[in-house]
Amino acid sequence: MRLLVIGGTVFLGRHVVELALARGDEVTVFHRGRHGGPPAGAAVLIGDRTSDISALEGREWDAVIDTCGFQAQDVALTTGALADRVGHYGFVSSCSAYADWPDAPVSEDSPTFDSDSTDYGPGKAAAERAAEAAMPGRVLIARAGVIVGPHENIGRLPWWLRRLAEGGETVAPGPPSGELQLIDARDLAGWMLDAAERGVTGAYNAIAQPGSARWGELLEIAREVTGGRAEFRWIEPERIEAEVAEPWEALPLWPIPSLPGLYAISAQRAARAGLQLRPLRETVADTWSWLAAGGELADWRAELRAGGLSPEAERALLRS
Repeated sequence: MRLLVIGGTVFLGRHVVELALARGDEVTVFHRGRHGGPPAGAAVLIGDRTSDISALEGREWDAVIDTCGFQAQDVALTTGALADRVGHYGFVSSCSAYADWPDAPVSEDSPTFDSDSTDYGPGKAAAERAAEAAMPGRVLIARAGVIVGPHENIGRLPWWLRRLAEGGETVAPGPPSGELQLIDARDLAGWMLDAAERGVTGAYNAIAQPGSARWGELLEIAREVTGGRAEFRWIEPERIEAEVAEPWEALPLWPIPSLPGLYAISAQRAARAGLQLRPLRETVADTWSWLAAGGELADWRAELRAGGLSPEAERALLRS
């Protein structure tokens, strides 16, 4: 398969390129050249999807996977230019495109934002519509939930792994039985490549099944793979929400009770379309192996970096 990847140097895009090359695909990466290069073996085209896509002119591909479209006008520019020269367009969207998420459970039939806002969720929803308008019936929309795995640039799972590696008494927001719903970037990448080969189109929630993992399970695995030096102090969720500013940013991945839809995303359609997920332990262990080997978070979208709970805030919670 002749594949064009828009992005392709950071996290999900990097995994798409690596997996495609391993499968024997002919891969071209179009990016700005600001965050390093793609994995070796891929051809490179430099440009800016917001203003200069001249490097794409006069070329054809079987499929495109777009990992970094956030605004309708940018996606319209690329899909419009490529519509007559590619057969399939895989667009990485987000469950944030749903107007009610994460405040309520959602399925693919739930309404998405329909506004002119350029905020993340409305922007993704508008970008989906732009892609479909340019290439009707040829677009796969992968509405990803929370993505984890090696090379994660937002740093949610890496923050927990680094904190638990420090050891000592550690705040753990309860309850440990809370349900999680995540996806490893490598599984998302592989599914999108399969979908491109098979011509799968339409909108899918690209995420594990609800309740596929538990919060306490993730933390126990993370403690184990980082050396087992941390000691959890489970804190009532009501207290965390009352005393911690931006509690999900401070304690990333936590199934926070005030967001009942966060991990309640219907995932049956993607499963029927072949999405398969590796065990949570593998994702956590591989992410720690990457970090322990010197892996660093890329600076792309660093403004969204998970700050984690500050040492001062953690000490205050542990004192009482």
